[in-house]
Amino acid sequence: MSDAHIDKNKQLAKLNQFDVTIRGSYLSTVISIEQLISDIISYHFCPNEDKRKQFVSLILNNNRNFVFSYSIDILERILILHYVDLIQQYPNLINELRKIRNYLNWLAHSMLDTSEEFLAKDLTDTIRLISYGDNGETNYKELTRTEIDERLEDCISVHFMLVYIRMEVRERVLSNNI
Repeated sequence: MSDAHIDKNKQLAKLNQFDVTIRGSYLSTVISIEQLISDIISYHFCPNEDKRKQFVSLILNNNRNFVFSYSIDILERILILHYVDLIQQYPNLINELRKIRNYLNWLAHSMLDTSEEFLAKDLTDTIRLISYGDNGETNYKELTRTEIDERLEDCISVHFMLVYIRMEVRERVLSNNI
């Protein structure tokens, strides 16, 4: 194996590791947001803890049709129908959740660019992702740690909103105040 080939493999390994760091941090954060949404939905429908856990297990977590976008839609309807004050308190929550979902979908369905052209730039703090538009056009987008950190800050803000909403829904359901 030539030195150039070894160097390229090292460069690819570093790029792949940085990709895991960038996209993995976002994915793990969004997973906790999805779980909070499931908790809110389950607390709304199941005040009994054993039944709630079963509801999460059988309906929310094991149903391939129950995707993130659907859980956001259900959460929105529950809030509008039963917790108007919470939707008024957090009027941008649903739009922020949809932005998070769209960004997650883009991250998850884009391919890491490992082309010679991109590798030649020898960037240490940037990955470039490739996606395809509706008309088959190739789209390239460079992504830095700074950008993903900004996106993570948005996620953390939404996370805290959902934690509060989960607490409120649980308390209201348990005290039958809905």
